[in-house]
Amino acid sequence: MLIQSNATKTVNSHSIRKLFMLMAFSLFSSTQVTASELNSTQYTVSQGVLKKSINEQQRQLIIEENKRAEIPDQLNGKATSKTRSTLANASNKLVLNANRSNTSQKSQSNYYADFTIYSAVSFLHDDYDGDGFYQTFSVTFDADIYSYTNNPLGEVYALLYLSKNGGPWTHFFTTDTFIIEGESDLDEYEVISTFMSGYATDHYDVLIDLHQVDYSDVVASLSSNDTDALYALPIESAEYDKYYLEEVEINGGSMFWLILPLLIVLLTRKRNEY
Repeated sequence: MLIQSNATKTVNSHSIRKLFMLMAFSLFSSTQVTASELNSTQYTVSQGVLKKSINEQQRQLIIEENKRAEIPDQLNGKATSKTRSTLANASNKLVLNANRSNTSQKSQSNYYADFTIYSAVSFLHDDYDGDGFYQTFSVTFDADIYSYTNNPLGEVYALLYLSKNGGPWTHFFTTDTFIIEGESDLDEYEVISTFMSGYATDHYDVLIDLHQVDYSDVVASLSSNDTDALYALPIESAEYDKYYLEEVEINGGSMFWLILPLLIVLLTRKRNEY
């Protein structure tokens, strides 16, 4: 009888040790996930096109291409993740000479022209978890050029920035060059962006800086201060935008609370045996 009792106590002791180890592992796993999320690098993938050149089906294909992209813009030179003030104060101001438009109609830099971003609209795409925050959005803007010449043309590109809740403007995409013509709306340009990682669920403002090719200064800007279309966009990156399953998902924290009652029962039994 004594041997049986000792065997039972030994089994209980082993069970308790295993439970302690499982609880510690679950808490450690939960902590690791939280730390990983907090330190996640901000990565995005964007594509820019003339709006007139695509339809809704092609837009969806672009979104799918963004999601399958293996290299984010922050690693391929299309985004710097630097603040707008840093780029503006840099000694080597960003002057784009590569990635020129493939259109046969080129223009010389017109330093006597005036530029403006006449309007902008934004659209939200892909909210998988249904919380009202999206991992993909698009911005379409219409840039115009004014000069004393007939049919003025301008070869331009744009830098796009994000600001979280009034924070600093952070550069997340540089478009290729494209041609704008006078006040035409046929040169509207659309940027479709997918947020891969590092963007917590929140509201973000957008700013667009227009540059003329071979000219360093910004020639026109439009931001959330000018239009509500660029204000407080509900955004989250892919790791925060997950499908919800019908089954209860057990993570490190919830597993702890499931194990705790079992541990209490075992400790109570062990105490009664003594």
